Amino acid sequence: MLRKPKIDIISVLEENEAFIDGHFELPGGLHIQNYVDTAAVMQYPNLAAKIGAALADLFEGPVDAVFSPTPENSILAQEVARVKNARAVFATDADGTMQLKGVMKINPGENVLIVDNVTMTCRKVREAASLIKMLKANVVGAAVIVDRSTTGAVGNMALRSLLSYPLDSYKPEDCPMCKAGVNLTKKGTKK
Repeated sequence: MLRKPKIDIISVLEENEAFIDGHFELPGGLHIQNYVDTAAVMQYPNLAAKIGAALADLFEGPVDAVFSPTPENSILAQEVARVKNARAVFATDADGTMQLKGVMKINPGENVLIVDNVTMTCRKVREAASLIKMLKANVVGAAVIVDRSTTGAVGNMALRSLLSYPLDSYKPEDCPMCKAGVNLTKKGTKK
């Protein structure tokens, strides 16, 4: 039986001003009105540790490695790995392809948990799962702080989050913020 996370993630994000209202363009070209910047929280080791413990509690069972699809989430991977008594491994982008960073490795047969800060389209999570399977390891699932996807699922892989906050997105031609003349800010990386 999964334990309920011991953190009020909405309060933590609000208190640290991680919710940002405005007019943002995502790398895929869609526009959104609100953005969640988890870096506002992850800069505090005590909060990073609590969030990592809460994410670790979302999945029972053995984990050999906790995998972050990007270096920016390596702190998150380390905090989850600390609780799971596992290694923290992260990827980097090499010419548009996700690959393990430096000497980091995932061994065949290992159980790997993917962690990410925010997912919108689940693209990074799917790419991470493909890499892990290519290395002949087992994907336990994906744990994210905030799930902004509208599906809440990644194929048959378990995707669990501390907060489900679906994303209202707009094509530029349908964007109400564009029509209202609100200044546009480009944000993030492809999620």
